[in-house]
Amino acid sequence: MERGENERFSSIPRIERLALFRRALINSLPVLMGYLTMGCGAGILMAVKGDVPCPAFWAGLFAISCISGTLSYAIVPALAASVGLWQIAVLTLAINFRYAFYGFSMLSRWRHIPLGQKFWLIFTLADEIYALAVACKVKNPLKNRYYCLWNGTLNASYWLVGTTIGGLIGSNFSIPSKGIEFAMVSLFLVIFTDQMKDFVAQARRARAKEESHQNASDVGQKEVING
Repeated sequence: MERGENERFSSIPRIERLALFRRALINSLPVLMGYLTMGCGAGILMAVKGDVPCPAFWAGLFAISCISGTLSYAIVPALAASVGLWQIAVLTLAINFRYAFYGFSMLSRWRHIPLGQKFWLIFTLADEIYALAVACKVKNPLKNRYYCLWNGTLNASYWLVGTTIGGLIGSNFSIPSKGIEFAMVSLFLVIFTDQMKDFVAQARRARAKEESHQNASDVGQKEVING
């Protein structure tokens, strides 16, 4: 069992806890912008097309019970069509199945932690939250877990606030909903494009570095031969 698994957060000095919270908050700011925008769109869509009473309540409830942007958009047509619970269950499983693989990769890190903390860490393990958890460079297991708990809590609250605000806006104002369904697709396209740009840039840098090493090696061999 690794050191830090059974320790309490109170054993971390207060100034370090504040520093970890500040790091989680700063790292989550880009997610805040995206979650508020996308969550607002999901809430508006729930109000306009979900055919449910008190859309803000249901949008917020769904947001906190299932932290999944894709499902928040996909569930609206299902609710409007009054599909069965088993169909919604299959839809949820199909969309969120990838989260299981996120959990597999975190097993060794979160194996022996308290059950309540483990549940919350797994429950909030959405795409962006997982990315920030993996990117965390804090080596101490206890401090890393403290950071990850705040990371999940902050980002989940952003999604809850965004969807609730969207539900309030959509139920109190006449908002055209045409095209909102395409918001998640647009987000994925933007993320995919950025990832491809980074991949191409890294490949070019690696190729340039390899060619530089090869040229240096060729020059060295020529000097040896000429010498």
